[in-house]
Amino acid sequence: MRTLRKAILALALCLSVFSWSWRAKGTESQAFTAAEKSYLDADYKNAEVYFGEFVQKYLGSSRMPEAVLFQAEARIKLGDYNGALSLLSAHQGQAGSLADWYLLCQGEALLAKGDYARAEADFSRLIKEFPGSPRRLAAVVNSAVAHKFLSQWQQVIDLLAQTNSIFQMTASTNHANPEVIAGHLLLSEAYLAQKDPAAAQLALQFLGSSPLDATNNWQRQYLLCRALLADNRLDSALQNTTNLLILADATGQRSFQAQSFALQAALLERLDRKEEALAIYQKNLNAGIPAEQQRQALLKTTDLLLALGKMSDAAQVLQNFLGQFPTNECSDLATLTLGELRLRQFDAGLQTNQTTVIATNSPSVTNFLDQAVAAFQGLQKNFPRSSLIGKAQLDLGWCYWVGGKTMDSQEAFQKAITLLRPSADQAQAFYKLADAQYQLTNFPAAISNYSTLVERYIDFPGVRTNFCEPALYQIVRAGQAGDDVASATNALAKLLSLFPGGTYTDRALQLGQRHPETTRGLYSNFVHTSTNSALLSQLQLAIARTYEDEDKWDEAIRQYDTWLVTFTNDDAQGRAEYLRARANDKAGYQTNALTQFTNFVARFPTNEYAPLAQWWVSDYYFGAGNYPEAEINYKSIFQNTNWAALPIAYEARMMAGRAAFAREGWEQAQLYFRGLWNDRGCPANLQARALIALGDTLLVQGSTNKLSDYREAFNAYDLVCKTYPSNALAALAWGQKGICLLQFPQGSQDFASTSNAFQQALDSPLANVAARSAAEVGIAVTLEKLADTRSDPEKTELLNLAKRHYERVLYNDGFLHDREEPDPFWTRKAGMEAARLASERLHNRENAINIYRRLQQMIPALHLEDKIKALATAG
Repeated sequence: MRTLRKAILALALCLSVFSWSWRAKGTESQAFTAAEKSYLDADYKNAEVYFGEFVQKYLGSSRMPEAVLFQAEARIKLGDYNGALSLLSAHQGQAGSLADWYLLCQGEALLAKGDYARAEADFSRLIKEFPGSPRRLAAVVNSAVAHKFLSQWQQVIDLLAQTNSIFQMTASTNHANPEVIAGHLLLSEAYLAQKDPAAAQLALQFLGSSPLDATNNWQRQYLLCRALLADNRLDSALQNTTNLLILADATGQRSFQAQSFALQAALLERLDRKEEALAIYQKNLNAGIPAEQQRQALLKTTDLLLALGKMSDAAQVLQNFLGQFPTNECSDLATLTLGELRLRQFDAGLQTNQTTVIATNSPSVTNFLDQAVAAFQGLQKNFPRSSLIGKAQLDLGWCYWVGGKTMDSQEAFQKAITLLRPSADQAQAFYKLADAQYQLTNFPAAISNYSTLVERYIDFPGVRTNFCEPALYQIVRAGQAGDDVASATNALAKLLSLFPGGTYTDRALQLGQRHPETTRGLYSNFVHTSTNSALLSQLQLAIARTYEDEDKWDEAIRQYDTWLVTFTNDDAQGRAEYLRARANDKAGYQTNALTQFTNFVARFPTNEYAPLAQWWVSDYYFGAGNYPEAEINYKSIFQNTNWAALPIAYEARMMAGRAAFAREGWEQAQLYFRGLWNDRGCPANLQARALIALGDTLLVQGSTNKLSDYREAFNAYDLVCKTYPSNALAALAWGQKGICLLQFPQGSQDFASTSNAFQQALDSPLANVAARSAAEVGIAVTLEKLADTRSDPEKTELLNLAKRHYERVLYNDGFLHDREEPDPFWTRKAGMEAARLASERLHNRENAINIYRRLQQMIPALHLEDKIKALATAG
C-alpha cells in the first residue's frame, strides 16, 4: 500500500463494482479472498501468482473473469505490460459483463507501455461501444492522456471541454472524483499548449473546491504560474511561486522542487532581478536534482555570473586570452595558471560546502575540478615541448588526488618526478607519490619514496621542514602498517635526532605502536643517551604510552605518576595529568579518574585536553543517573568562552538537553534543543537530532494543552523531513509525524496524510528495523481509526487490513532486510495489538489465542497464560 488514499480507492472499487451477492463456499472463496487481499495490500508480485493459480484451478468459477483482471492489473503494477496484454487477449472471450473493464485495462497497459496510438484506440472503442459503462469517464481521461503524449492538444480539449461530454457531466456533480481532478489539470495544460492562458486559468478555477492531494496541489499551482507567465502577468506569477515552492516541498519530489525553482528563477530573470535569479538557479545545482534541471541551471548560472561580473577577473582574463590566442607562446603559461586557478576554486568551493552543509559533489564545485583537469591535459596535448609540462603533471596528480582517483594520481605524480628538475616541486611530487602508494596500501613503495625524498632534500631550503619531517612521520606510520619495524624505528630515530621539538616528532611519539616492546627499547636507549631535557620528558611519556598499547594500564599509571613527580615544571604536565586520568578510567578506577579529571580541568582550564576531561566528568554523572549534576557539567563546556567554538560545545548543549529531559525538566530541555536548531553554526546532523529531541520532549511532557504540544512536535519533525531529507533521522521523523497526526481530529484526507507520513518512514532506505516497525504499527492504528468512521462491510475490511499491518511486524512478513533482527519492543507491541484487534473488534477468539500463544513462545517473560485462558473459556 503506497498511501492510504490508494488503499481506500481500491477498496471502494471492489465494494462498488463487484457483485457481492455470490456466496462462494470453501477453498474457492478462500483462494480468491487471499489473492484479493494481497493485491489490496500492494503485494502485486504475490497477487499475480495467487490470481494465476486461481484461474488455473477454478476455470469454471463465476469469478474467473475478475481474477484475470486482477492478475492483469498486478502485472501492470509490476511493469509487465506485455504479460498483461497477453493475459487479457487470451481471456477476452470470457469477459462477459466485464468486457468494458477488460478494454480499459488493455488500454491502460498500452498507455503505460508507451503505445499511445493503440491505447487511444482502445479507450475510444470503450467510449463508443459501451455507452452505459461506469468506466467511460476513466476511458475519456486516459484517451486525453494518450492524445497529450501524441502532442494532439486540440483533441485533448475536444474530449474534456465539451459541455455535454461524460467528463463535464461528471465534473458538474462530483468535484472530488480523481478522474475529474486529473482531467482539469490536463485540460489546463492543453490550453497552455494552445497558447490560451485565460482558458487555462479558467480550467484551474474548477479545482478550487476539489480535495487535492499534495501532487495535484503542486500541479495546479505550477500550471497557474505558467498561465500567469504566458499572460505576461509576471509579478502575479512570481508571487504565486512562493506557494508553489511550499507545495513542492510537501510532495517530497525533487523534480517538482527543481521545476519550481527553475520557474521562479526564470520569472526573476524576466523582471531583471538577476542577483535573486542567480541564487535560485544555484539551488538546482545540488545533488539529487534531475539531470535536465541541473543542465539548465548550470547554463543559466554561468550566463548570469558573466552578466553580473561575478566570475573571478583573473579567470575571465585567462579564458578570454586563450579564446583569442590559443597557440600564443604564452598560452601554455595561461593554460597552466587557469588550471591552477580552477583547482583553487574547487578547493574553496569544497571548504564552503563543508561550512554551509551543502553536498560536496555539487555540480558547480566538481565543474571547477573538471575544468582544471581539462586545462592540464590540454597543456600537454597542445604544447608538447613546453617546460611547464612537469608542473602541469604535478597539478594533474593533485586533481586526481582530491577527486578520489588514487591510482590515476599515482601515475601522474610518477610522471611529474621524471619531468621536473630537482626543485621543491619535484620534492612535492615524491611526497604525493608516496602518499598515493600509502593510500593504496603499497607500504614498501611508499617507504621507498618517502625515504628518497628525505635523502635528496634534507638540506634543501624550505623542503626540509615542509616535506622531510612529515615524510619521516609517514615512514613511521607506513612501517607500522606494513609491519616493517626496522624502517619505522629508523625513521623515528631520525625524527628524534633531526627534529627533536618538531610537531611531527611529537605526533610520532603519540602514535599507537604495533610493536610496543621494540619501540619502548628504542625510547629507553634515547633516554640514556639524550641530554635534552625537553626531549627526555617526551620520551618518558612515550614509554608510558607503550604500556597503554599493551593494555597494561597499572604499569602505565605508575609511569605517569613517576613522570608527574619528575617533570614538575614541564610544559607537558597537562597532557600527562590527562593521560593518567584516562589510564585510571581504562583500568576501572572510576573514583580516581573522576577526581583526577576534575582536578585537571581546574588546574589546566586552557589545555587542549580540558574540554575532553570535562566531557568525561559530565558523562560520568549522566551514566550514574545524576542528571542535575550532569547538566551542570555539560553546561560548563559550552558556556566556557575558550571552548564555545569547538564542535564538542554543540554536543555538550545536546547532552545538557538530554540530561534536562531525563530529570523531566521539560522547559529547560526545550530551550537547549531550540537553541541548537536556531544556531546557524551548529552542524546539520546535530540540528536534526535537536529537532527530533525537541519533538520527543513535547510529546512526553506533562501539559494542560497536549493538542498544542502535538502540533508543535509535528512541526519539529516536519522540519527534519524537509531540511534534512537525506539524513537517517528523516525516516524516524516521518514516523513521529504520523504519531502526532493520530492525535488530531481526522477526516479522510487527514488519514491519508497520516498514512503517508508512516509510508515515508517505511520507504526510506535509511530507516532501520525499529523505525519501519513503528511505521507499520502506525499505519495499522490509522486504519483502525479510519474504520471507526465507516460502516460494514468497509469497516471490517479496514480492520482486517489494519491487522495485516500488525502481523507484518509480528510475522516478519518480508519485512526484514539482510542481516536484520526483529525489534523486540515493536514485535511485542504489534503482536499484542493484533491479538487485541482479533478478539475485541473482529471477534475471532481462536485467532487471538493463537497470536498470544505465538507471542508467549517468542517472549516467555510476557506471561500471557491468563489472557489465553480467559479467551478459551469465554462464552
